Amino acid sequence: MDEDPKKIVKEAYDHIAEWYLSWVDGQPSPRERYALKLLLQNPLSPAPRILELGCGPGIPITRLLLDRGAQVVANDISTQQLNLARARCPQATFVPDDMTVLCFEPASFDGVVSFFTLFHLPRAEQRDMFARICSWLKPGGMFVFNLATVDEEAIYGEMLGHGMFWSSYGVGESMAMVEGVGLEVVEAEVLESEPDGGVKFVWVVARRGVAG
Repeated sequence: MDEDPKKIVKEAYDHIAEWYLSWVDGQPSPRERYALKLLLQNPLSPAPRILELGCGPGIPITRLLLDRGAQVVANDISTQQLNLARARCPQATFVPDDMTVLCFEPASFDGVVSFFTLFHLPRAEQRDMFARICSWLKPGGMFVFNLATVDEEAIYGEMLGHGMFWSSYGVGESMAMVEGVGLEVVEAEVLESEPDGGVKFVWVVARRGVAG
């Protein structure tokens, strides 16, 4: 299959946006707990500036961050997801596009969050994405995220009748990649997600070094 993975992901989430909003609104997930870890472990600002990569419809994470006083810059590749997020989280600043082409000033965020998103990038692009995230963080800033645990270069599948794309390294290689760009892995745990059919994800808290 030679279709662009980014196009596949964008079109799928555009088509299933309303269903995804309903689904995510009723599904418990570690994502809330990990977003709170970022806020609790981030002493840099009383109103931290947080970048959310893959904000979806704005719930639960964009809304959670805003409700706790954060200034949120939220990104998603899906136009329809962003429309839903804007309606629910008008206080956020929204930045559309593929995350790999975003440009921010170095050390411009206190924290970054990205849940159920990075494994939609071809894994050949993931190391550079981690390096960019590290550069956007202030020294001591936190990055909380999850990744798939399978070692598969390209998975072309389906979600609600629409094509979908996933790509990932195994856990060990992923953690080595994260640390290789200058992030310290503070915490990582593999958890099984029942709402996703028992699929396992690794949930990670990482920090940019204070001297970085």
